[in-house]
Amino acid sequence: MKIAITGARGTVGKEVVKLAAKEGHSIVQVNRTEEPDDGTPNSTLVVADAAADYDAVVEAFRGCDAVIHLAAIPDPVGKPDHVVHANNVNAAFNGLRAAGELGIKRFCYASSVNAIGLAYANQPLRFPYFPIDEDYPPNPTDAYALAKREAEVAAAAMPNWFPGMRVACLRIHEVEHRGPVKQEHAENWKDAAVGQLWGWVSPAATARACLLAVTNPRFEGCQIFNIVAPNTTQDDTPSEELARKYYPDAEIRGDLSGNRGFWTTDKAERMLGWKHEEKE
Repeated sequence: MKIAITGARGTVGKEVVKLAAKEGHSIVQVNRTEEPDDGTPNSTLVVADAAADYDAVVEAFRGCDAVIHLAAIPDPVGKPDHVVHANNVNAAFNGLRAAGELGIKRFCYASSVNAIGLAYANQPLRFPYFPIDEDYPPNPTDAYALAKREAEVAAAAMPNWFPGMRVACLRIHEVEHRGPVKQEHAENWKDAAVGQLWGWVSPAATARACLLAVTNPRFEGCQIFNIVAPNTTQDDTPSEELARKYYPDAEIRGDLSGNRGFWTTDKAERMLGWKHEEKE
């Protein structure tokens, strides 16, 4: 399969490129800036700014069978809201629309757990229930979260606009090995731990989810998937205890025993064949 991967030289992009190459796919690495050859076999680098140059995106995707769309501003801290919002909404729409125009039927969009309103919220966090599933009611109160949610709305429109198109929106958590995230949570407990529900996802597991979304989709239309590790970063405090202490108004609807994560991922396992196997 020939796969276009936008944001190919970013943190997640590099992992996806590496895995796609290992599995024998032909890759078009789409990046906003020119970069040196990374030695990936059966791969080419195409420069295209997904947010600002629609025509360049169309040409980058031409001849591809699938798109994994990662291009975005990944961290909004210190950046103006209007810049973050405009860039991420435009990048998402341009990628989706370009794929639709070219008749590409398999599309993976890198959304975020922040689409519900989380890490960068400008209002106190309140959760109606745990664990969080894909039907959870979004409540974005910041530019990054709003852009991710708006991109999901655009993605949901595409299969109606371009019949036969399948779009997987992956709500990805902080992509890093558990150890560094655990350390970050210890150092910034309120914002990084409590404010992000002690979650994480390994780089390798994230790459698998992205690739499975376009190579093994067991769904039609557009679907949202939580892509989060099944365990939290906390070893000593059970998840249910954390929930009741920090979010006492949330209804406990599922199993939060031990250090089980605050997101459900059974939908991704069922429809993508994805499972987070990494413990650290």
